[in-house]
Amino acid sequence: MKHHHRNPRARGGRRKSAPRRDPLIGFEATTTIREIGARGDGIASITGPDGSSIIAYVDCVLPGDEVRVALRQKRGDGYGAELVELIARSAPASAPRCSHYESCGGCALQHLDDDSYRDWKRQKAIIAVQRAGIDPDEAEELVGAVEISPPASRRRAGFAVHVGATGVHVGFHGRFSHTVVNITNCAVLHPDLMAFRDAFETFLGECDPDAAKTIKEVFATRADNGLDVVIHAGVEPGLDMRQDLAEFAENLDLARLSWKVGDANDEPVAARRTPTVAFEGIDVPVPPGGFLQATQSGEASLVNAIKTALQRIPARHVADLFCGIGSFTFALALGGDRRNVVAVESDPRAVRSLQYAVGQSSSPIKVVERDLFRRPLDKPDLSGLDLVLFDPPRAGALAQCEYLAVDGPEWLIAVSCNPATFSRDIRVLRNGGYELKQVVPVDQFLWSSHLELFAVLHRPKSALS
Repeated sequence: MKHHHRNPRARGGRRKSAPRRDPLIGFEATTTIREIGARGDGIASITGPDGSSIIAYVDCVLPGDEVRVALRQKRGDGYGAELVELIARSAPASAPRCSHYESCGGCALQHLDDDSYRDWKRQKAIIAVQRAGIDPDEAEELVGAVEISPPASRRRAGFAVHVGATGVHVGFHGRFSHTVVNITNCAVLHPDLMAFRDAFETFLGECDPDAAKTIKEVFATRADNGLDVVIHAGVEPGLDMRQDLAEFAENLDLARLSWKVGDANDEPVAARRTPTVAFEGIDVPVPPGGFLQATQSGEASLVNAIKTALQRIPARHVADLFCGIGSFTFALALGGDRRNVVAVESDPRAVRSLQYAVGQSSSPIKVVERDLFRRPLDKPDLSGLDLVLFDPPRAGALAQCEYLAVDGPEWLIAVSCNPATFSRDIRVLRNGGYELKQVVPVDQFLWSSHLELFAVLHRPKSALS
């Protein structure tokens, strides 16, 4: 038998020890809720076993509530905590509008009365403006009233799907959990989306279980002429599943149903008609899973704010950055006086949809495919523009704002779905000489912590010289 001499310098295999359990998990304490935090949960300080101060984030509470909580998981600089006992309530709470309120992770603020909720959302906008470097009194004057979408108006939703021993679950993840809560009613989604959810749950229950188990998520968007549905799954559908889905789409009169595996392109399974939405009377095709503003009323609020701003902005040449399929492009080009608009978007399918609609309508719009994160518009691109509107994803538009701060036009309009990146981007623009003139908070995600912000900025021509 051949013996191999061990290298004395070689390390032995390291034993993997079990991860150490956080000793604070499960710790209980009594405390008073200090405030409602940015994510919609109550914030309190509790004293740990060693006398240290620990921040606890607690759901479904009001400022001033006296509570007993148990720490459940590490979260940022503190711990998510479960409400063990509500000892004393500081003020009457609003009755939840949804039976899943305490288990679903979607709506965190249904227990606030309408006035308190509206004030909380507006205060969130004011804080975002302050973090852009504006003093509190000026921020208070700049931020207008919150425009809130009504219940049952959300027109797009991503449903988590779990098919297993406990049955079929189509809904949303629970608070800080991977568990799928079966949503049988929802106070924010449009009834058409809920009708689809119910039918899809029934459909999966009648499918071959092994085929149904491959489905992980389903996204539904309510276009003007029907639902656009994209199923996300782990494998390609078999022939039987394809036939069943085609029949399902026919029975529900879906506009289009597609299947998507991983990062591969989605494949239409039942394309009965092309989903479309109308902007300024122009029908635009919606790509599978394409982005729309969350509610039609929220979109209308943003478009109205743009049109109102245009009444005082002498703009003939405009750029619409991160334009998507044209939610604001046609309002810029056709709202009131006709304007020449350059619409810039990185998603090739959105670009093709917008180009088609522009060609059909002969609108004064040039559509450009360009990744503004990697290739923001620079001085030559910005030259000659009177106004730039940008509506980036949650990551914001830092790279583009750095160019705008130096070479941007006299007027800017910013639309943001993330108050944190809004603050950062506006600070960059203010450092370049822009003045914040107006902020409109638009709430398209009722009873959640999300908030959209519309802002108008102006840099006097004298500041450019």
